[in-house]
Amino acid sequence: MKNVYIEKAENWLYECAYDGLAHSFDTTTQKWVKPYPEVTGYLLEYMCINNYNEKKLKKIASTLLKYQDKNGGFPSFFDKHILFAFDTSQILIGFCEYYKKTNDFKYYNAAIKAGNFLISCQLDNGAFTPIYNKKTKEFIIDKNTYKIWNGPFSGLMCKLTEGYKALYEITKDEKYKEKIKKTISFYKNQPDIDYTHPMGYFLEGLYAGGEKDLVKDKIEKLVLPQIQDNGYIPYSKNLPYAYVSGTIQLGIMCYKTGFFEEAERILNYARLVQSKHQSGGLFQYATKDGDLDNHVHTEINSWGTKYYCQLERCFENV
Repeated sequence: MKNVYIEKAENWLYECAYDGLAHSFDTTTQKWVKPYPEVTGYLLEYMCINNYNEKKLKKIASTLLKYQDKNGGFPSFFDKHILFAFDTSQILIGFCEYYKKTNDFKYYNAAIKAGNFLISCQLDNGAFTPIYNKKTKEFIIDKNTYKIWNGPFSGLMCKLTEGYKALYEITKDEKYKEKIKKTISFYKNQPDIDYTHPMGYFLEGLYAGGEKDLVKDKIEKLVLPQIQDNGYIPYSKNLPYAYVSGTIQLGIMCYKTGFFEEAERILNYARLVQSKHQSGGLFQYATKDGDLDNHVHTEINSWGTKYYCQLERCFENV
C-alpha cells in the first residue's frame, strides 16, 4: 500500500527543483523563492536512495555541478564569491549518492574536490571556519551570522562528519575516518544548542561520527522534556512557534536512538502541518496546531519536507 503522505511530499520535492535547484515556496505571493544549492544536495541524496527518477536527478546533479568553484567549494544563494563549508558538505553527499547510482566519475571527482575544500576549512583543533571569501582569499568566522546558532564554532558544524563519512564510503580512504575523529573531538564538547534546527544538525553529526550513546543521552536530557503531547516542539523555549524541520529532525534522532513513541508523536505533528496546505510540502514555521506561523515569513521549505519524508520512512516497516 502506498504511503500517501510520502507520495505527496516527494511529488512536491521534485516540483520545487523545477530548474535544477531546490526552492522554497511563498504561500503569500504564491511564488517560488530562494534557490538553495545546499538543499539541492539533500534532495539529490534522498531521491537517489528513495525515489530515483533518472531524468529529473540528472538535471539536478548537472545543475549543482555548474555551481562548484574550482577549489571545490560551493556558494549559497547568489554570491559566488562566498563559499560555505556546510553547504559544500551537503552537496558532496548528494554527489556521492549519485555516483553510486550512476557510476559517473564526474560526480566522484566533484565529491573528492569538495572534500578537499572541507579539509582546507578545518583547523588543527577540528573546528571548521564556515566561510571562504574568494575576493579577499580569507577564511572567515562571522560572529554576527552565527550568533543565533551558538557562536562561530557552533555544534551544528558537527554535521560535516556526514560529508567525510560519505567520502569514506566511496573511496575507502582512511584519511576521512581521521577527519571524522578530529571533528567529533572538537564539537562534542561544545555548548548545548537551544534551537531545534541546529540542534538536529549537531545530533546528526554526532550520530554519523559514531557517538550514538552520547546522542541518546542528549536526546533524553535536551529533547524529550520539550516534546508536547501532540509532538510539537517550539523552535526554542521562549518562542511561540516551531521550526518544523528542526522538530522533525529531532523526531528522526529519537527514532534512531530508540525513543519510538516520542518519534511517532512528532510524526503525527508533522502530518498535521502537512495537512494544512494542499501542496504536500510543510511550512517552515508553524503553530502548535500545525497552522502557518508568519512571525518570520510564510514559506514552505524543501529541506523540512525532505526530513519529513525521512521520518515517514522510519515507520514504513514498523
